[in-house]
Amino acid sequence: MNDINAPAAGISRRNVLKVTALGGVGLAGAGLLAACATDAGAPGTTSPAPGTTSAAPGTTSAAPSSSAPATTGLLVAHLIANVPAFESTNRAFNLAAEALGNTSQFTSYDGDMQKALSQSLTFKALSAAGVFSYLVADGQMPAYAQNLTKDGIAFQGFSNRIPWFDPGDAKFDGKLIGILQGPFAEEAYIMAKTLFERGGGKGKAIRLRGPKGGLSDDARGKGVDLALKEYPGVEVVGEAYTDWDPTKGQKALETLLPQNPDVKFIITMNDGLALGALATLKTQRNTTAILMGCDGDPGFLEAMQKEERLVGTSAGLIAFTGALAATRLFDAINGVKFHPLEAFVDTDSVIIDTKEAAAELLNLTGEDKPLLWDVTKMSRAINGDAWTTQHHLQVGNPSTFEWGDKPGTTPTPRPAGFTWTAEYQAALDAGEIDTLNAEWDKRFVDPYTAVREKATRKEGSLGEFKRKGII
Repeated sequence: MNDINAPAAGISRRNVLKVTALGGVGLAGAGLLAACATDAGAPGTTSPAPGTTSAAPGTTSAAPSSSAPATTGLLVAHLIANVPAFESTNRAFNLAAEALGNTSQFTSYDGDMQKALSQSLTFKALSAAGVFSYLVADGQMPAYAQNLTKDGIAFQGFSNRIPWFDPGDAKFDGKLIGILQGPFAEEAYIMAKTLFERGGGKGKAIRLRGPKGGLSDDARGKGVDLALKEYPGVEVVGEAYTDWDPTKGQKALETLLPQNPDVKFIITMNDGLALGALATLKTQRNTTAILMGCDGDPGFLEAMQKEERLVGTSAGLIAFTGALAATRLFDAINGVKFHPLEAFVDTDSVIIDTKEAAAELLNLTGEDKPLLWDVTKMSRAINGDAWTTQHHLQVGNPSTFEWGDKPGTTPTPRPAGFTWTAEYQAALDAGEIDTLNAEWDKRFVDPYTAVREKATRKEGSLGEFKRKGII
């Protein structure tokens, strides 16, 4: 196998949308299953105040109060420029912040973790109230979180679900809300199988990956590995790590393709990489290789309607993750105390395997469209117990997801002496994961019905391994 690590390219600093303040007010917090609901109207009408207990296990509740603090502030999306998935994420984050009455700002650390750590120390000077980030080096996340904790800034992480790491650790002083993550391994498994099936189940393949050692790449890589085991006729003949940067992916494929002109499959676990790879295929006049995507980015959805060789994408809709992150930051800043098990939240994906489904999803989530998800209805600070979720969510189970005590896709043994915080462990012991997930399922209002109707596969990715008996 050829192993080409694409050279670091200069990343354009596209400082996409920056939203100005609308001057809305925030409300003091409500627990997950609050006993009393407030009016779901405009922010600033009623205020749930923390302090009472709820009948639901492991949760807190809130009673209405008439004196809510007018809590607004700057929310920072700390991501990487020139990555289409993050541009979609940031757009949704900004629009969600705007809808909730906050200002927002995009800051790129260009995939350089030392730069990310340095920039995290500057957010206090910006008067940032909350930060949402994806970090390419998972192991640096605790240090990054402590920088924000020291400055009293709320932090919502994405993807960096480090094995045997507890967001509830006292050293974070409640500032680390938790980690959001998609079913990376499951969606890559489904999309790789879709790719192989479309190509007849045999042939040469080139893999374009993300950041080497990054959790999202590791998880998606494991999903691809599982699919490859089911298709022994598929031979991987080249591989490159790209940091999810389409330009790096394009250059890596430019190097790998001449060595393997008869390649049939380009395994791209990211929509932007797929489009970069497609550009290389066209430049080198390759008309036979087919590609997969992951994320459901608008650019890929548009291209998929024109390019038969783009077989599909798993629309985890990282844009929704941006909207959810802004909402969770808003709620936390305004006093909401989340259930301890919400330290880990999994967002499902919608499988897009026809051009008709791609067109329908683009109609809902295109860059010229308003924000699909009504974050004012998702906010618990605004709605108390009447909040809803407009994307399928599940609490991550630390014993069965990508690492854990039970076999998973990338099992990592529990370190000697590791313990969860008492509150988290008590919720685990009480079986509250099932209770919480059942409650969230009741609150789910599905905006993707028309999309699912036009796709071949109607189910999402979340739970695929359990359905298949893999874990």
